[in-house]
Amino acid sequence: MSEFGAGSNETSGDDRPTISPAAHDSGGEIRTPAPVDREPEVRHTRTSAAWVAVTIVVVFGVALIDFIAQNTRDVRIEFFGASGRIPIAVALLAAAAAGAIVVLAIGVGRVTQLRLTVRRERKRRRAQAGSENSSRD
Repeated sequence: MSEFGAGSNETSGDDRPTISPAAHDSGGEIRTPAPVDREPEVRHTRTSAAWVAVTIVVVFGVALIDFIAQNTRDVRIEFFGASGRIPIAVALLAAAAAGAIVVLAIGVGRVTQLRLTVRRERKRRRAQAGSENSSRD
């Protein structure tokens, strides 16, 4: 158990620890808590987030350019009766983009569904609270 009172961790305006009357030990001496060294908080700003995003985009861009440069061989593609020859990198990137669009569409649909459910629940609770308030009067 601590010998210091509830306010012993608080500091006054000049950053000196406050001493509660309960801080006395049996010998009559006043014991003060050790000073707390605090590092300044690191704040994450929009600018720092933008730099992180730019760095990630540049790395992915370089990787994409390397991927395209290494996969220039043409392949024959047939899709719903249409056929042609395109570089394999373009075919793979088109397939990845199509997959991303499908995932995005499903995600947007689910988020919309959840928002509608929350909106209906809030409306139901408001109506229920309104009927309880009117019945009390």
